[in-house]
Amino acid sequence: MNIALTVMAIVAILGIPFFTVWLTRKFRIFGVIGAIALCYVIGFAFSTIGFSGYSYDKSLTETIAYVLVALSIPLILFSIDLRSVKNLAKGTIAGYSLCILSAVIVAVGMFFLGALFVSDPAKLSAMCIGLYTGGTPNMDAIGVALKANSGVISAANVSDSLVGGIYFLLLISVAPKIYKKFLGSKKKAALPAEGTEEAEKSRGGVADSEEKRDDYSFGISIKDKKSVFKLLGAFGIAVGCLGVGALLEFLIEGTVGANLIYILLCVSVGGIGFSFIRPVREIKGQYTLGMYLILMFSLSLSMSIDWSVFLSGILPTLAFFAIAQVTIILLHLLLCKIFRIDGDIAIITSTAGVYGPPFIAPVAKAADRADLIAPGVICGALGLAIGTLLGYGVGMLLLLI
Repeated sequence: MNIALTVMAIVAILGIPFFTVWLTRKFRIFGVIGAIALCYVIGFAFSTIGFSGYSYDKSLTETIAYVLVALSIPLILFSIDLRSVKNLAKGTIAGYSLCILSAVIVAVGMFFLGALFVSDPAKLSAMCIGLYTGGTPNMDAIGVALKANSGVISAANVSDSLVGGIYFLLLISVAPKIYKKFLGSKKKAALPAEGTEEAEKSRGGVADSEEKRDDYSFGISIKDKKSVFKLLGAFGIAVGCLGVGALLEFLIEGTVGANLIYILLCVSVGGIGFSFIRPVREIKGQYTLGMYLILMFSLSLSMSIDWSVFLSGILPTLAFFAIAQVTIILLHLLLCKIFRIDGDIAIITSTAGVYGPPFIAPVAKAADRADLIAPGVICGALGLAIGTLLGYGVGMLLLLI
């Protein structure tokens, strides 16, 4: 092991995600690819470094990855206002519930089908549920908790980037018309006349939607020291949640790191619990920081992969996620037809399940339904809250079969 290369690897983990975010915001093509995929590509490049028998400590970068994903979960959950779920219209709740149901049904089915061509069908099915009820953070946390090989988690993320990228391009182009034609669409109410009280309320609703969107983007900037200290306080709480989980595992198992379910439970439950405390929930930048840790996780995990495991698993994993995502989308579409969910709500709730909060705004814009940004973000946030534990629970049940 080369100490200099190890230090360089750690510095890269800290700084390169900034570069990937800049690329996605500067160039449209990289925005479609996504910062997570870019981190994996760069991480793969680092993992090939080695000369004259020297390399960086890959076991250290893997350990760093596991710590980062554990810290990211509570930070992402702190910002969620679960009480806002009660404000959702029944149709939106039904549409998103059908999305969750579709993910569970298809994931369980893929467990039996996947056994024919992948080595860890239970783990991939569990990760699939997490991914398609809230997004990448859920999938990564489940993969770590179920002790999936780093090559398997990396392959899952690459597969999701490829398959998910294609679906997202459809969502912002032809998919809204297809959804509306198949499911129908309720016309938006006519805009109120300028200067009236109704017009003012309407503008407030749009502002609320824009604020919801900005809360889940990398566009938030921390401009004063007070905000910085608050964000550091939130990070400290996240560290505390992780520490409680580690302590609990030590008291019960007599070791730390062997059974990550204790840490997963504590960071997830702690994240949800603290989200009900208003001063914690309203700290700006928590979701952004949590997602930045996910980028660091993606980079550090891909830097530690075993190439033989990754290369042997990438094609089967790609097939697994391609079949799963297409089937989940079609099943959700069919269920929405059966339960008479209109096309606009169906496409927004599908986006919330498959991608999570950050992707709601561009899809709502493509569907000409800016009024659905806030409900879509709430659905995506709900998925972040429940997806990890739901996926892990189903995964543990499948491992018993």
